[in-house]
Amino acid sequence: MKALDKAKIKPVYYGGITQGEKDYRPVLTAVKQKNPEVLFYGGIYPEAILLTKQMRELGMKASFISGDGVWTKEYIDIAGKDAEGAYVTFTPDQTKIKEAQGVIKKHKEKFGSDVGAYTVYSYVAANILLNTIVAIKSTDGAKIADHIRKTKWNTALGPIQFDKKGDVLVSPYVVWEVRNGKFVEVK
Repeated sequence: MKALDKAKIKPVYYGGITQGEKDYRPVLTAVKQKNPEVLFYGGIYPEAILLTKQMRELGMKASFISGDGVWTKEYIDIAGKDAEGAYVTFTPDQTKIKEAQGVIKKHKEKFGSDVGAYTVYSYVAANILLNTIVAIKSTDGAKIADHIRKTKWNTALGPIQFDKKGDVLVSPYVVWEVRNGKFVEVK
């Protein structure tokens, strides 16, 4: 909301849903009356599936946009044709990140499967934490956080650096679109 306000964009509707509900039509009907161009949902795929299907059932033409909690095969498989044209933000294709290739290869050798959406991220996070503990010879949370923030990391996702709050300085996220039943990175 802060970013929209800064860009002088006023949402036509702002509200929430209850996780686990099965019928979002009452909320979607209220949203539809405002004739939005975009419906942005900041949650995870089980609710996104229902929102997407039910908004299309109601005839809503708005673009559906969400985040990494929706970047999953189940979203496309279950939402089906209603997912077509949906946009989701997530990491670039990990199989195309040069630094990730070793992790991907080792994962496939050990588990016999492709990496999941968060496999490389989890590997990087664990390595940053474990390398920090070794470097500072402590498991003190404040010392760990301080070391992580002040270190430039070379990782399986490429270089990573954090600000004083612990947020990454450069976000690697890109936009994906559902096309022909698959997530396709938007160029």
